[in-house]
Amino acid sequence: MTSLSELARRITMLLQQRKFDREMDEEMRLHLELREKEQIENGLSSRDAHAAARKNFGNTLALREASHDSWGWAWLEHLAQDLRFAFRMLRKSPGFTAVAVLTLALGIGANTAIFSVVNAIFLRPMPFAHADRIFQVVRVGNRLGGNSISMPIFLGWQKNSQLFEHLGLVAFGGDMTLTGAGEPERVHVVGASDGFFPALSVQPALGRTFSTEETRTGGPRVAILSYGFWRTRFEERPDILGQAILLNGVAYDVVGVLPPTFNLPFGDIRTTQVWIAVQVPLTSNNPSNGGMFCLGLLKPGVKRGAAEAALTPTLSELRNEYPNMFAPNERAHLDSFNELVRTYAGTAPLLLFGAVGFVLLIACVNVANLSLARSATRQREIAVRTAIGASRSRIVRQLLTESIVLAVLGGTLGMVACFSSLSAIVSLVPTNIPRVGEFGIDGSVLAFALVLSILTGIVFGVIPALGASRVDLSASLKETSTQSGAGRAGRIRGLLASGEVAISLVLLVGAALALESLGRLTSVRPGFDVNNVLTFSVGLPRAKYPTLTARMAFFDKAVARIATLPGVDHAAIVDTLPFREGSDILFSIEGSAAQPGEPHDAYVRMITPDYFSALRIPLEAGRVFATSDNASNAPVMVVNHTMAEMFFHGENPIGRSIWIGKPMGPAESEPAPRQIVGVVGDIHESSLAERPGPMMFIPYAQASGADAGHFIVRTERASMLTLPGARSALHTIDPDIPLVTPETMEDVISDSLTGWRFRAVLLGTFGMLALAIAAIGIYGVISYSVVQRTHEIGVRMALGAQRSDVMRLVLKQGASLALAGIIAGILAAFGLTRLMASLLYGVKPTDPVTFASVATLLLLVALLACYIPARRAMRVDPMIALRYE
Repeated sequence: MTSLSELARRITMLLQQRKFDREMDEEMRLHLELREKEQIENGLSSRDAHAAARKNFGNTLALREASHDSWGWAWLEHLAQDLRFAFRMLRKSPGFTAVAVLTLALGIGANTAIFSVVNAIFLRPMPFAHADRIFQVVRVGNRLGGNSISMPIFLGWQKNSQLFEHLGLVAFGGDMTLTGAGEPERVHVVGASDGFFPALSVQPALGRTFSTEETRTGGPRVAILSYGFWRTRFEERPDILGQAILLNGVAYDVVGVLPPTFNLPFGDIRTTQVWIAVQVPLTSNNPSNGGMFCLGLLKPGVKRGAAEAALTPTLSELRNEYPNMFAPNERAHLDSFNELVRTYAGTAPLLLFGAVGFVLLIACVNVANLSLARSATRQREIAVRTAIGASRSRIVRQLLTESIVLAVLGGTLGMVACFSSLSAIVSLVPTNIPRVGEFGIDGSVLAFALVLSILTGIVFGVIPALGASRVDLSASLKETSTQSGAGRAGRIRGLLASGEVAISLVLLVGAALALESLGRLTSVRPGFDVNNVLTFSVGLPRAKYPTLTARMAFFDKAVARIATLPGVDHAAIVDTLPFREGSDILFSIEGSAAQPGEPHDAYVRMITPDYFSALRIPLEAGRVFATSDNASNAPVMVVNHTMAEMFFHGENPIGRSIWIGKPMGPAESEPAPRQIVGVVGDIHESSLAERPGPMMFIPYAQASGADAGHFIVRTERASMLTLPGARSALHTIDPDIPLVTPETMEDVISDSLTGWRFRAVLLGTFGMLALAIAAIGIYGVISYSVVQRTHEIGVRMALGAQRSDVMRLVLKQGASLALAGIIAGILAAFGLTRLMASLLYGVKPTDPVTFASVATLLLLVALLACYIPARRAMRVDPMIALRYE
């Protein structure tokens, strides 16, 4: 039997040697023809030239590379030869090429897509001149929290702004009704001072920015349009300058149109359609947080610290005048544009960029593994090339060229996938992420993809290239192909496969934690019934409805008519919808022992009487509002359960009085205290992920600033079917009042989960990609191992081993690789998942159930990947296997 096996081995070696010689013939001919041509030019015969070319193959190459005059040409020539040979070898292995290119396309494409997001947020320069000298000026150390400023603070800073070229103020605005130019429309309006646009070095596309006179009390009312609003609403009419537009019934003259590139990446400024001049008073007695935004352009050479030191004394002066409103250590602070962007963007984009980097790492490891297996079959090819004069560096360069070609092909395919999927990724991005509209494929992204492709080719190609170029000529030319790649190379492939599993486990754990958080959030009860609730917004112009009585008359009529529509159970109004950013306010409890310097703070909502019934918020004590709770009667309020527990400590709050305003007594608060008449259940106001905070509800009819509101309509059927009737009801009362942003309450809650959904979907996608690539890696290693061990399997079966024994043998090998990777992955995940603790809800970053589930899933997938090679091994014919090499 041994002699037959030896004979079969020798015959197989000879056949494979002949096959290899045919494959190498074209490669050798390219090199030899070039050397023969040079020798013939030197006067030798063709036969002598051919012999000399073979003898001096390596030396000739070295001399040409050493020649200074021909170095560039030789380098290009060698590169062209390497590329031609690389493409030829890849064509000869279509299966390997397809799997490698597809794997790299997934990794490079995913990285490029997320890089386009990170690039737009963090790397792309802001479209403003002197952006490195533009800073937001804030107050820090405020005992009430927050860093926004008030008018007195800005006025004081203006007096000490010698270190700034310009200092501007933004008063965060809201929606106003635009009339007098076609159909009525609700537009987002923000106020700015005369120094704001010069601080940004903004040059309008049309007209000018605000003047100093226009930002003083009693100055002309003027407006500047955003470019997009000018294009869509006014069809890019150049004669818009000097025209008057009506905002809430007040005329504003248009003095300018902003350039199309103008975009501030934070707050509600991003959606501003109209800018109006802030009427800055010369003096002010209101020192509280005004929710205002200050932006300054430092003079050249001025340091940030010097500017902060120059502005801080203003806060000290105000503290002397208002000791309860300013902390002793309060100071001015400057934030750069980049710091602002990072603050508003949060950590989610960088987390995703790190996660998708793991996907690419797995792809590189996978292709490196495939390359190692493939290089084992090319041992004698490389030995022959070495024997005819090729240096080790030449071999390494050729193999690296093949790897880079693979990576560039994968990167090209990945870019196509990235371009086609970018819109889907952007649709998942929360709207509060800065510069969402600027995500796209630009020169930076293309350069990133190219550099990443080349680096990827080097990363996954260098280890196989170095390993394959280290050959023993005698052993390689004698060794059978089935033994190639055994031993050390086999151990490296197993280690890489385990590494893929480990990285995949880290990604899958992160994805599972994000999905678990999203699932738990969707099961959180918001505290009210969200089914069959329609919402829409309405704003009343102050010029047309100047008094609270006039505004309440409109709202009362609108609510009454909508409530009588078919299928409507209840209708009400609230100034801010749940899960939308609302306002909070200071208050003090009459008769409380709390010190005036320790003010209380709670959310406040203005509502009409049927609000609690429309949302089915339970009443716990007292009563809800009635139509008699208007401006003519005593001011009242309803508080939620949390506020009652937090500030009254188990005592009955019904009948207690609260001053709404600053904690300096009645002179700085509302004219009279409000009596608590009821306690209602908690609802989630800002997010399902946040515990309900203290909340005060006051009647719309007792709120002088009530000029806009969100309708809450409870219906018996699909709520959107009520929209035409509601629109008609409003039109019969006032045809100039638009109904805007109609949506269901389910949509409102769904919008609040956009950020959680964004992270969960992308992390889940990356995790599944990693799982698929790891499964391919395990499959490749086990398949190659089965091929290598065919002779061994034949011997085992000839000696009596059953097919089930062979199955267990193969599965055991795959399971050992997977278990090694799972253990390493669990250790890594225990450390890395802590970085996403702030992005989780209701689940710990080291949740044992999640870890166990992911580990089990990976083990099952690994065993499934081993099943096909195992079945192939079971079908081995012992007689054929004993002759197999």
